[in-house]
Amino acid sequence: MKAQASFISRGCGTILSIGCACLLLLSASEDHVIAASPRHTENHPSTPRRVVAFTKHPLPTAALIPVPGQSQLPELPNGCEVTTLSMLLAAMAHPVDKLTLAKEEPTDPTPVVYDAHHRIVYWGDPNRGFVGKVDGHPGYGIYHRPIVALLNRILPGKAIDLTGRPFTDLLAMVAHHTPVMVWTTTSFRPTSDWITWKSPDGPVRATFLEHAVLLVGYNRTKLFINDPLDGSVAKAVDRAPFIAAWRQLGRQAVTVSR
Repeated sequence: MKAQASFISRGCGTILSIGCACLLLLSASEDHVIAASPRHTENHPSTPRRVVAFTKHPLPTAALIPVPGQSQLPELPNGCEVTTLSMLLAAMAHPVDKLTLAKEEPTDPTPVVYDAHHRIVYWGDPNRGFVGKVDGHPGYGIYHRPIVALLNRILPGKAIDLTGRPFTDLLAMVAHHTPVMVWTTTSFRPTSDWITWKSPDGPVRATFLEHAVLLVGYNRTKLFINDPLDGSVAKAVDRAPFIAAWRQLGRQAVTVSR
């Protein structure tokens, strides 16, 4: 969850002034998402052949992986991503503390600039690294590419970037006992709450409702997630709106090879 000063007061941490920001790097025509919706194919180097093989088998109607929960609070009000990553690594028998991950995650040190109305007009790019302060104000988020880079430093060659792939591929991983880190919103449904600022890489479109969770199960109508905002385990959320929010967030998803 990330914070945007007094400008906004909701998001993926506490209800006061912190929220997980969704930062989508846009091209000159702002309707085309560049970094949040990269094109991945079955031959993408970060996608092992066995992941593709998983999708060729019929999915079971339900699956659930027991994964201990973790809360990002109180230490990391903007740390939904690293807390989710810590849960993923623990599930893969390679535990790394969320505070360690917060220190090691890539960052974009671009300072925030406000206009006269205290609106953000210039800041960093989460496709480079974490934007802002993970443990304070103001703070935003980090996207799949730097998370994959961090994972590969911890477990060389083991990161699997599922970004851009069909959601059924994520379910196939869960069906094969591998949880998946997924970017969504704090409400687990699409949002219309967006702003845009400039970054060194171009315009950034942002929502302060961006969130990251661990997908641990599913059935015909529900998905089950570990939510770092409240530390809940196997929280049931409606499947269709969650997938719609995931698409809005650029279909970002990351996991680890066993």
